[in-house]
Amino acid sequence: MNTSAAQSQIGKIQFLPARPMLVSRPSQFHTERKTRKPSFITDLPGQKPYTLLFEEDVLPSGVSGLQSVRVSSLEEVQQYLVLLGDTCELYLSRNFSREHADLSAKLHLLGVRRIKPDSCSDPESTRRFLNRLPLDLRSLLQSPLALTDDDRLPQPINPSFIHKKNVRNALLSEPFIDGKFLYFNMFDGIDEFRFDHESDHLQGMLILEAMRQAAIAAGHILGGLPLDGGMTLLTYDTGFYNYVENTSPVILRTYSNFNCTGDDDEVESYAVCHLYQWGKLCAEASLKAFIFKNRERYATHRIRSGKIMDRVKRQYDAKLSLLETQGVRS
Repeated sequence: MNTSAAQSQIGKIQFLPARPMLVSRPSQFHTERKTRKPSFITDLPGQKPYTLLFEEDVLPSGVSGLQSVRVSSLEEVQQYLVLLGDTCELYLSRNFSREHADLSAKLHLLGVRRIKPDSCSDPESTRRFLNRLPLDLRSLLQSPLALTDDDRLPQPINPSFIHKKNVRNALLSEPFIDGKFLYFNMFDGIDEFRFDHESDHLQGMLILEAMRQAAIAAGHILGGLPLDGGMTLLTYDTGFYNYVENTSPVILRTYSNFNCTGDDDEVESYAVCHLYQWGKLCAEASLKAFIFKNRERYATHRIRSGKIMDRVKRQYDAKLSLLETQGVRS
């Protein structure tokens, strides 16, 4: 384009008046964002089996709270979320959220972060939290388990799941699986145990054996342990709180942290068992075991354990012989 043509075009250009810098008008870029509520926080409590509720908070009128669980900290909320998963919800009233704004903000942040399952690696803390957890009657009413005297007991569990050969030695019914829990009815006797007198309540030895069987079953059914795997019991801590009548159904709830997906062929794990009658906690136990994922590993462990026991016995016999040579025995 020649100079005269360019000048003629410039003459046609219309210059707009100057506008303020956009920086001086931040409202165009900074809009108010709505905070997304985590899925575990609810405005309508009672939709899930368990409702978490802070100590100072109250449920809406008309909500019974039969299966509500009181919590006192963010850590307790996180623990229950790991243990209960999708079977629990948290209710925050508007007044509580307003009066505890910092806590409410942390709870919303917790909904964004991934909760680590290993926060339940301590059996004692898990036992303490589950002791406060009421029986999930809402879910059990939809199960085949017996809840009242008029209900019929289910069939016994497959004896392979409790490391028994004869079904007449099973103290547990077929299980009802709900989330991370196994539920059983408990029977009032097995062929293995004999007592020299009749009793109007379940004997303690039966209760101990039932909870041991439940822990083994949880490793196979919940944890995915192959049936040829084995377990060695390390500790067995129990608590008895009420007599258990042998004329009404007994419910046994079991949780286990074992998961067979790891690479280790041998792993230490634990189970927590709670025994209920009429919805009342009657006994509980925490069992810790060493789990072997195949028969060969378990057989090797038994051979190694046998050698250790033989050495202990020889040392014991040597001490007795030494004392006898010193004239201790009369």
